Amino acid sequence: MKLIALPLVAVALLVGCSAERTTPAAPASTVTVTATTPSTSLAPPARPASEPPAPVTVTVTTTPASEPPSAPEETGPCTDDDLAATNGPLGSANTQRHVALSFTNTSAHACTLVGYPGADLVTPAGGVLINVPRRPANAAPRLTLNPGEVATADVTAYAIDTATGDACPRWGNLVVTPPNGFASRPMSVDLPICDASISSVG
Repeated sequence: MKLIALPLVAVALLVGCSAERTTPAAPASTVTVTATTPSTSLAPPARPASEPPAPVTVTVTTTPASEPPSAPEETGPCTDDDLAATNGPLGSANTQRHVALSFTNTSAHACTLVGYPGADLVTPAGGVLINVPRRPANAAPRLTLNPGEVATADVTAYAIDTATGDACPRWGNLVVTPPNGFASRPMSVDLPICDASISSVG
């Protein structure tokens, strides 16, 4: 009886010790799983590798270069054929006599006029009594006459001889030549030859 009881007691002790040494179970952990909903947008289908790219049309507009403005033609001097010469009525102030001359551009183009007209006082037979001297001036203006425009000058003389106080002994018919010209034009006016002078055109 004693031999049988000892093994049973030993088994009971082993079981008890084994039970005391058992490691307690770890507490359960909570894992949260988040589900991601896939996007509903679809990427455009890829172009098949065999399909050629669409052609690109490029429109190029060219503007022709404008031609540079042509240089204006230089206006030449008035010739005898371009001008008509006329005179105004004879004017007087005390002993001075005065007449205005007009030079009209009768051509179809512009021309220039500068300087003094030529002037002579001549006898009825055409003999020159005097060449009318030019009246001193700082500078003669350069005029451009368009068709129909007029330049003027004037001739003055005295009805007495300023040296003696006597009446001027001779009168003559006025003949003028336009500036730049060569053709003399008789005017319809007579002037005394004493102290006669002519102005430049203006």
